[in-house]
Amino acid sequence: MNSKPMFDPAALLGQTVDERRAAAQRMEEDRQEARRTALAEQVSIHNSARERIDIWERLHALRLPSQPSHPLLKVIAEQTSLTLQDIVEEQQRRYRGSSVGTDSAPAAS
Repeated sequence: MNSKPMFDPAALLGQTVDERRAAAQRMEEDRQEARRTALAEQVSIHNSARERIDIWERLHALRLPSQPSHPLLKVIAEQTSLTLQDIVEEQQRRYRGSSVGTDSAPAAS
């Protein structure tokens, strides 16, 4: 007979397979809830255009394109419930902010 006890790798972690599965499921549910919350914030009228676009960028891991005619701008406007003009104004605000103090900055009128 084999008197040597069976090795259980789960014992090293202190969790059973069912416990790990349940923990993974809770983590996934938390992730989904956080995404649902972010999607709601992305269209909330209580957030500024800047905040909505920031949320969109985080959700999609993309930056707002710098070209005013970029086709993605229409998608961003739709998904944030903003107008295309709101998106273009944010592009311009960012451009002005990034060019302040540089030699290539346009002169103030």
